[in-house]
Amino acid sequence: MAIPNSTAFNSIIRFRSPGEEKRIVSELTTSLNEGDSYFVISKRWYTSWQKYIASIGGGAPRPGPIDNSDIIDDTTSDGDPQLRRYLVEDEDYVLVPHQVWKTLLEWYNVGPPIPMTLIYLFLSDARNVHNVTDIRLAKEASIWELYVKVCANTGVSLEKARIWDYFNRRKVKLLDPLSNASLEESGLLMDQDILLEVDEVGLAGLVNLGNTCYMNSTLQCLAHTPSILQYFLRDYTHQGELTKAFGELLKELWSSRKKAVAPSFFKTKLDKAAPGPVLKFSCGHYQHDSHELLISLLARLHEVSDVCQQTYTYDSFTSLSLPLPSTRTWSISLLSCLENFLAEEPLGPNNMWFCPECKEKRKANKKLDLWKLPEILVLHLKRFRTSKCFVKKIDTFVNFPINDLDLSKYVKNKNGESYLYELYAVSNYYIGPGGVRHYTAYAKLIDYNKWYHFNDSHVSPVNESVVRSKAAYLLFYRRRVGSETKAQSSEVSMTDDMD
Repeated sequence: MAIPNSTAFNSIIRFRSPGEEKRIVSELTTSLNEGDSYFVISKRWYTSWQKYIASIGGGAPRPGPIDNSDIIDDTTSDGDPQLRRYLVEDEDYVLVPHQVWKTLLEWYNVGPPIPMTLIYLFLSDARNVHNVTDIRLAKEASIWELYVKVCANTGVSLEKARIWDYFNRRKVKLLDPLSNASLEESGLLMDQDILLEVDEVGLAGLVNLGNTCYMNSTLQCLAHTPSILQYFLRDYTHQGELTKAFGELLKELWSSRKKAVAPSFFKTKLDKAAPGPVLKFSCGHYQHDSHELLISLLARLHEVSDVCQQTYTYDSFTSLSLPLPSTRTWSISLLSCLENFLAEEPLGPNNMWFCPECKEKRKANKKLDLWKLPEILVLHLKRFRTSKCFVKKIDTFVNFPINDLDLSKYVKNKNGESYLYELYAVSNYYIGPGGVRHYTAYAKLIDYNKWYHFNDSHVSPVNESVVRSKAAYLLFYRRRVGSETKAQSSEVSMTDDMD
């Protein structure tokens, strides 16, 4: 009988079961002290080890030797390994205590070892200075890592965060988020205070360039649409002059310290690309309108295609236009307007249905159904009653939900999803003394849960209760977190103009 050599025998007895390895490492991490030395391990390798110790019955393979090659800067000529720039803890690497590193190294070998010493910083939030939390980072970590860690812990976006050296609870210097200097090099010591300030950006008004309040109202609603804002604030080249101008305007609104921004350049490109966002009457009179501008602008910012199948037409929509009662009514609910919009009705003699089978016009009923709803839903309250040369505004008060618009029961293809929406912006339309028309907007800073009134150049905070009014014209809703959408379309039985 062959007897294994000592080297092979030793390698066999080092192998422990996943459960044993998990228990030993867990016990080694229960008694840690400030100032203990830590070691860096590649997140990629550490994740494979975690899967191994979590597996039952050998479901995941045992990882190979510890491999830190993906996080080491191989361009440095120093003897000690150096981490690559702009790595983030828990995304690119993990920190483990010295004893854990020593044990893992005994089991798996290689490495190489990258030691670090942790420091604890006390974070105060300027929004509530009595709220102090601790931040744990390696003293070798960069200021950029500090920003990432603080923003992850507080839910503040990076572009809005400012972190101060708050030594002795006094603002000493503003820390540069783009700095590659380490915490130690920046003078941040164990148990030192730092201060987080959050910019309330997005509160710039828009200068009225001469009867452009309709445009300003629409732009403020779009500028506070999270998905649109995130898309256009990224650093890449947009196609088309109007698209570029729109992106530049959003950046200026959200990054400048100006109280008001003049959208002159955007207006020039808009007039060139979309000269007709107006209501036109038979006598030749034109009136600018925020809804017409919204449809015109979005149509030029992205292509929308219609796909027809038999007697069904799938229309991608940016808004649903809901008629208001033609009779004098003091108030009505938004859901009543929607139900009237979706109700079945006969087609008139001048609007008969053309049957594709028999090639003849026939009597038919029209029924609109919502098939699926988008992430962003705009509801247009049709407040205009038009005649040859004048417009009459319908001042019916529409009672609309702000935080809990539930449209689930109106959607035909739910697939177990809920369609719960919250309001984040409103375009308002007023007719004042002498028939003077004016548009304003309400928009919510979602990160702060605060509402503001945008009246051209003037911006002021308001209570949520004032957002509902007879002036509400366009309602901008976003789907609540956890209610994910799979498509952005509606189903209309037979071809129909949703307006």
